[in-house]
Parts: sequence; C-alpha cells; structure tokens
Amino acid sequence: MRIVGHNGAMHTVTAGGDPRSIGHGHGEATRLQIRALLDVWRREAALAGHDLDPLIHTIAHESGFLATTRRWLPDLVEEVEGLAVGAGISAAEAFALNCMDEAWWLGSTAGGGCSVIAVVDHVDVSVVGQNMDLDSWMDGSQVALRVQPKGRPRQVLLSRAGMVGLCGANDAGLAVMVNTLAQLPTDRDGVPVAFVVRALLSQPSLEAAVELVQRLPHASGQAYTLASPEGVRGFECGGGVVREYRNDVTLPKRRWHTNHPIADGTPPPTHGSDDRANGSTAARMSRLDESVAAVSGPADVQALLSDSATGICMVPGRSGDDGITFASVVVTLPDSTGGTPDVLIAPGPPDRTPFVPVPFA
Repeated sequence: MRIVGHNGAMHTVTAGGDPRSIGHGHGEATRLQIRALLDVWRREAALAGHDLDPLIHTIAHESGFLATTRRWLPDLVEEVEGLAVGAGISAAEAFALNCMDEAWWLGSTAGGGCSVIAVVDHVDVSVVGQNMDLDSWMDGSQVALRVQPKGRPRQVLLSRAGMVGLCGANDAGLAVMVNTLAQLPTDRDGVPVAFVVRALLSQPSLEAAVELVQRLPHASGQAYTLASPEGVRGFECGGGVVREYRNDVTLPKRRWHTNHPIADGTPPPTHGSDDRANGSTAARMSRLDESVAAVSGPADVQALLSDSATGICMVPGRSGDDGITFASVVVTLPDSTGGTPDVLIAPGPPDRTPFVPVPFA
C-alpha cells in the first residue's frame, strides 16, 4: 500500500569531526529510518515490476558514479562509508541511497519535482526557499542535518535519512536550492546530485561555489540556485552541460525555477503530461513569474510555497497518490554585517505542516 499522507515528523541529526565520524553519526542516529526507507524502496520497486538489488549493483559497481565522486569529492565518499557502518547496511546500499536522482533515470520509481525562489535584492531581508517534491513513499524519512566538518563551514540541510543532503545553507551565508531537470542529458560517469549539493555547501563563498558547479562533471539534469549576501546565480547542469539561467532582466537579483530548462528559452512541456513534475512545471513557473516581483520577506516565500492550487505545494491526490511535497525550506540570509542564515524547515506540505527553525548549533 502506498503512503498517501504525511506524518509531519522530522529527525534532527548533529554530526561533526572527520568525514567517517560525520557519516557514522548520521547513520547511527537514523538507523531505523534508513532501514525502513530501504524496505519501502524495495517494496515500491517490486510493485513497479523491478528488483531493487540489480539497480543498487548498477549504481554502486557498474556505473562510474562512485569512482568519479571518489576522485572529485573523496571526503563525501568516506562519509557515506561511515554512514553504512553506523546504519548497519552495506556500502553499496548506502551509496545507492545517495543517488536518488540517478536512480530515477536508471529506472527506479516516478521521480521528483521542486519549486525554488531566491530574492537577494530586498532592502530589509534576502531570502531563498524551495519545496522538495518527492515520491510519497519517502514520507517519514525527513531529516534535518547539522553538519560540522573540520575546516569547512557548518551546514544545515534538509535531507532524507541516509543521504548527505538535498538542499540547505552554510554558516558562511551561502544557500543552495535545486530542481530536477529530467530533460537534460545524463552521464553514468558524473557526480550524483546529492554530492554536488554538499560540495557546494562546503564552499566559503558564492564565488567559490560558482567556480565549483561549473567545473564538476554532472551525472543528472539539475538546476542549482546559489544565493548569498553577495548575490544570486543559477545554473542548469547535466551530462556535459553547464549553462547559467536567468529570469526577468529587470529583476537581476531574483531567481526562480521549476522543472523544465529555461536557460536557452526552451518552451515548457505541454500541460497534462503523464509525468507529475512535467505536468505541473509550466503552471508552477507561471505562478512564480507573476508573484516573485512582490516578494519582500520570508512570510511571502512561505505563502508562495504553500500554494497548492497550482501544484507548488503538492499534496497526495492532486497529481496522483505517488507525489508529495516532502518538505519545504526557507532560508533568511544574513546581511552585509555578518551572522548566520536562519533556516526553517517544514517536514511535509507547507500548507499544513508548520515550519520549525533549525539552528546551526
């Protein structure tokens, strides 16, 4: 039976030190949730007529994901190895859990969507936010990660139990939000999305993050929106593709995105596509197009992300029972005088799930 509700629960995990210690702490703290998620993933794959074990083997051993990530981001591979030990699962299972986007295009389950807003030009406050839309069966695995690595910025991330991160912010004032772009090329020798997110949030500045996102080889189609008090940049990335996206030229310090490429002027998919993200991406983008200019603070972002009428906020039954706004994140960035971002996470559809603050310490 599919999960078609949401429980509004979220575990907060704080882990610090060397990469293996961070991973071990995460795995140990969410051991039950990780094991339950694997069990449900197996069940959902079976319902779709697939055996999960060959997919895990493909991700961890036959693709180049692991080798490429180890070459570019060895600390994060060590973290996942520590997570496997802490959770009591195999290293292959742990790595596959961190290849969520990649599992979608390799034939797992339906896939996700997202809506992102970034406003960094307001006089009083700069704010970014996103809804993370995922398969309904993932509900209940929401995790807020507080990562405290040695020699790197501290990070607060929305994640799924067993994953190094989905989106979030660091205490240097950088926020990273993401949108799946299934239309872009994929690469079995690229770096999976979750590792790209964490790598970007390990950077000390917007400039350093921009340089890294342009240099990394990308496995999956994804839009990365990077924001800090320094400004905002957006990139649509995929296998062999990195291109900057912009929205309205009259709003140079505002960015917004849904689930279709916009960097090259490609028209959105026709309404009514069978894929739930593509089926609503044009309507969600239109809603953002007409609304973002008026956004002036976190309350406005929360209100937009809570809009279920156009599908920005996804609830079971609206686009089928297989999709839900897994969580919503709103980050208020520090001003030029310093400080750390304020991170709010709603562990479910924000039209019915309260936002809770997740401090860096």
